Amino acid sequence: MDKDGYGLVQPSAYKQGHKCCGGCCDVRRATIIVNIVNIVISLLFILEFVWLDKLIAKDEEVVGDDDEAQEELNTLVAFVKQTEGLMEGLMVLRIIGCAIGIYGAKTFEWKYVAGAVAIYAFVLIPDIAAFGLLFGPVMDILFAYPQVFLIMEMRSGIMTPENYINEEQSCCCV
Repeated sequence: MDKDGYGLVQPSAYKQGHKCCGGCCDVRRATIIVNIVNIVISLLFILEFVWLDKLIAKDEEVVGDDDEAQEELNTLVAFVKQTEGLMEGLMVLRIIGCAIGIYGAKTFEWKYVAGAVAIYAFVLIPDIAAFGLLFGPVMDILFAYPQVFLIMEMRSGIMTPENYINEEQSCCCV
């Protein structure tokens, strides 16, 4: 211990923790990176929904006198707006979860990272509905993967603020 009561950790010759992204970085860094990527993807989806909404608003005025076509368009517009509202809500929830995960990784608080993983699990079913059985779950699992290992390492004492000097690893994102 030093004079302030903090434990001093000597750099070791080997890393105990899990390597992520093909051995490129530690799970703490990978958690931060995948959550930032997920926030960007979610924001792009929200922008797409806004663009789609404007496109639908333009098309509502085009139909003209055909009552049957107008009825079909109104039904489609109502469905798209309901689905769009649900998806925007899920994207906002995902962004909040990612922010919580980043905070947990930065502060070495496993409970926050676990909250982010819980949100990934919550949006898994809507992701399957929206993006298909293959793409939706695969993306969620890939984004949750480093976070699950980070939780395990934090809970076992491998990934701590004092020991991060031994666990830190990066090939490109310093």
